[in-house]
Amino acid sequence: MATLLDWIFGRHYDSSTPRVWPTPATQPTSPATTPEAERLPPLKNWCHPFKDARDPLQQLTHLANATAGYYPLGRNGLWHGGVHFDSGTAAGLKQQSHVHCLADGEVVAYRIDTYSPKTTYFVNEEVEKPFSRNFVLVRHHLQPPKLEGSTDQPPSLIFYSLYLHLQDWVKYDDDPNFARPGFWREVHRVKATANDPDPDDPEQRGVYVYYRPRSDKVADFLPCGAELSISGDGEYRRLENRLGPASLSNADSSLRGYLASRFLQSVVNGEHRIETARDALKVRPEASLHRKEISELPKGTVVTVSGEGEFRKLERVTQWVQFAALQSVLEPLATDRIMVLDTPVAIKAGDLIGHLGLYQDCDADQPEQKLHLETFSGDDVEAFIEASRAWAQHLPEKDRTWLKLAKGTPVVAPEGHTAAQMQMASDSSPRSAADLLIPKKLLDDLPADRKIQVPANPTRKARTWYHLENLLHDADNNLLDGWVCEEIGVTPWVSPWAWEGYDVIIDYSRPKHLMASFLSAIDSFSDAHRERYRPFAEKDDKGPMKNRLYEIIDRNRDGKMTATELQAALELPAHAQSISQMILYKESEWFQQPKIWDALDELLGHSGSTPHLNWLAEKQRIAELGWWRDVAEKVGLPSWGSAYHFHPVGLMGSFSGDRFKFSLETMKSIYPKLGEDRNGDLQKIADELNANLDFFKLNTPLRRAHFFAQIKQETGEALSIDESFAYKSSTLIDLFSYFRNNPEEARRYGYKIKTGKIKENGVSMGRADYEAIANGAYGGRTELGSRGISSGDGWRYRGRGLKQLTGLHNYTLFQRWHTKHSAQWPNDYADFVVNPDLLLEVKYAVRSAASFWLNNELYKIADKGSALEVVDSITTVVNKHTASHPDRRGHFVDLLKKGNLN
Repeated sequence: MATLLDWIFGRHYDSSTPRVWPTPATQPTSPATTPEAERLPPLKNWCHPFKDARDPLQQLTHLANATAGYYPLGRNGLWHGGVHFDSGTAAGLKQQSHVHCLADGEVVAYRIDTYSPKTTYFVNEEVEKPFSRNFVLVRHHLQPPKLEGSTDQPPSLIFYSLYLHLQDWVKYDDDPNFARPGFWREVHRVKATANDPDPDDPEQRGVYVYYRPRSDKVADFLPCGAELSISGDGEYRRLENRLGPASLSNADSSLRGYLASRFLQSVVNGEHRIETARDALKVRPEASLHRKEISELPKGTVVTVSGEGEFRKLERVTQWVQFAALQSVLEPLATDRIMVLDTPVAIKAGDLIGHLGLYQDCDADQPEQKLHLETFSGDDVEAFIEASRAWAQHLPEKDRTWLKLAKGTPVVAPEGHTAAQMQMASDSSPRSAADLLIPKKLLDDLPADRKIQVPANPTRKARTWYHLENLLHDADNNLLDGWVCEEIGVTPWVSPWAWEGYDVIIDYSRPKHLMASFLSAIDSFSDAHRERYRPFAEKDDKGPMKNRLYEIIDRNRDGKMTATELQAALELPAHAQSISQMILYKESEWFQQPKIWDALDELLGHSGSTPHLNWLAEKQRIAELGWWRDVAEKVGLPSWGSAYHFHPVGLMGSFSGDRFKFSLETMKSIYPKLGEDRNGDLQKIADELNANLDFFKLNTPLRRAHFFAQIKQETGEALSIDESFAYKSSTLIDLFSYFRNNPEEARRYGYKIKTGKIKENGVSMGRADYEAIANGAYGGRTELGSRGISSGDGWRYRGRGLKQLTGLHNYTLFQRWHTKHSAQWPNDYADFVVNPDLLLEVKYAVRSAASFWLNNELYKIADKGSALEVVDSITTVVNKHTASHPDRRGHFVDLLKKGNLN
């Protein structure tokens, strides 16, 4: 029995709840639109959980290396609704501890324990073995693209991705520098280094709270480590989690005191500013002048009051704290329990989900890092796929990005053939034993010597020969190396939205049936047990899931299925793909039903008189891993526990296999002179572009090359997104009319000696000089919306972002554009007019450049081709009077030559 437990523990699973089918009269013709689908934007981007950049077929076959946890069966023969990344898959994959989100969506629930629980097993002695049950659940909206010129709405599907066995909270708590998921809440605390003395206890240090920014009027004191909520931007931030200073606070945190209303000037949002001829306004304990004041509030303090009449009740005192004295960290809302978010948090494909946690099986000597990744939907998937297939028939040809090589495709030996000879050799060549879909990008990326194009002639249509290695296999499961032919009208190109090869399988087999089949297949039954459990084994072997698997992978045709056979099948791209196309409607393994596990007691030798302690321990572990009942109804999943399960890597690969992605390497090829310390900025640019590739209309190599030819000139080789005003005095006079008319100011603010930026007076340039230059250069330019040199608009709205957005007018246009397209970035409101420095954040720097690209329809000019005149046409729009046309042409030619944007 110990050997059997080695197979079982750590991999659990099955189903039983009957499904209620709609009657013909109520059967929908297309999936019903859910509230989530109406609210949640359709996903645009996908990402491998470990950012594996290989093609989708390699990503699938790589999973054969897992030590256990295959889809749809675990090594123990039981239902397994996801895939594992573990010590087996770590080889050959950059499987660092970071786990990334599979697709755009929103986090709806998670659990993170301070310390993972442990199971006590009995292996000669009691041994405690940890199992991380930490998880994140993300909701996604899948929808085909709209049809151009049509108002019809595409079908929609809400699905979920699950990331299980993640890192414990203690790891983050012990290491403040450990990367934290962005969907956690932001918490601010007073730094340990804050050094303001407590007025009541000078030995205690912390930070002062002020009545106004940059004021010397102290309202309160916060000790080091105090947690606080703040709002706003800038050097001082508004304190939100306290209604007022401690001296005016009641035990329930409400404020006491009344203010004379004649000294309150209304401002905005019900707030009032104290305006009095004196330095402060008295706070009375009651609404009466006859009561002695209990405190004073300085002139200029902003307050919120209630009531009417001569005195108003004090409700809130606005307070401010210096941001530099605070540290910001991300923390979960709570630990050691399941959190279902009242307001889901938007997340992008590739964003950090968490880190690999530890999981130790019963038979394992040591715990290992492991991720269980799963995707499933509670929607009517069959109706969605039917509607999606119909929709795909109307999509343009460019959306058909998978070449179907049907079973029986000839694979011609690779040596010494012309296209004509290969055509003749096709009849006698080995033939593929299974259908295989190949992503267009894989074929496009083949070296030139592995592609032969044959033009059409009067008797034959155009065709292309591709040399493919180890993708197709023969009837004996031998991988083939050779040439295959794509012929127009013969070998079809299909859209991922056609769901080619996918089958929905309804399967109600229980663990008892699956386990009986498994034990029978590995000959672990005695003759008596085999006869007793034969009906259970046969029921499972003849079930829908096993039938489909037998069709794909039963190599020796003996009607038995073992982990060895499943693993061998996953090493063959066509079989791995076919398995990934199985959509299984089954009960989630995380929907805890003790009775289905109790049904295994007799099969595993457990009874009241002869208890099997390790099996009892394992059932307790299974119970603790469950989360479905606590989460399902709150996030839109079926309460009865059954759902449609997809192969997560297969689903991702179907829709992302052919898409261009900006990588760090791509960005480094554009900015080759940047040091390693700027890799973070380059990656942020890549992430923002990838998340919005279609929306930004950067979805062709030509558009990308034209875009970055301009951006590289605007930002320079140093990738500067903040305009520099370190000008030589003579250059200021040459460039700007204001300084030509005021040369003495050019000499006052500009440098004379370049090294050290030394001015005529022998002092290095400082911020005051840069501000003065910016205000002189831009402050009087009404076409930029500037309100005069003295307004400070020149410096305030100086050039920022990848496109060096300049002037109040342009900042206002960007603000309107960003607000108009807010659905593209849910929960990301920003005011660039009030806070122009936001454009120094990389994501906004990218968006500002994209807004100019889109508003001026530069992508339409880019589509005209690669002639240098096209570059000049775009340059004229970007900067009409620039002398940098040759440089921008050079950038464009260089980018095309490198080919990294293809």
